[in-house]
Amino acid sequence: MIGLLPSLNRLWQRAPAGYQPGVTLSRLANNLQPYACERLAPCLLRLTLAQGPVIDISEQVSALFMAHIVSHRFQLQGNCTLKEPLTLCITAGGWLRRNGVVYRAVRNDAVAQRVITAFQRYPQVGQTLVQLDFRRIQLTLVAGHWRLEIEHFAASEVVSRLPAGRRYLRLEPEQRRLLLSSLLMIGQLMERIDE
Repeated sequence: MIGLLPSLNRLWQRAPAGYQPGVTLSRLANNLQPYACERLAPCLLRLTLAQGPVIDISEQVSALFMAHIVSHRFQLQGNCTLKEPLTLCITAGGWLRRNGVVYRAVRNDAVAQRVITAFQRYPQVGQTLVQLDFRRIQLTLVAGHWRLEIEHFAASEVVSRLPAGRRYLRLEPEQRRLLLSSLLMIGQLMERIDE
């Protein structure tokens, strides 16, 4: 019985049936026009903005029963002077309707309070995030290096086998503007965290 566990694990780890690596990412690249996109790997795209930042977009697949969802993570990273590790999750506030955003740190220490205070000092960041349709936002700090990941509800594809069908949720121009603005604003905030 124990000998079967590694083979079952490999079966569980493989890509879902019907998953085509990079196809949804190509559709997203079309939604990101007129921005310059460069394909680094089948499931990795690099978006270079005119303002200078480089955003990496990675394709993620999650298996469901008789279906799977292909989503994308938009990642921006840089350096800062904070050396302590921190993981900050940003979620939409409110139960039925969006009512602001909530900043939650995994550890509640002085560094976490400093970063949360910096976010609250710039209300335009929170106002932009309230309008953004995101699934998950996470800011990670490790040894003076920060990484921001935003997973958007759109720019994803739902593929089901029963009934057979594919549905791509395109990234609308207004949501694209909000997404890129959020990435830029949080990037600028992290560069100025010491001020």
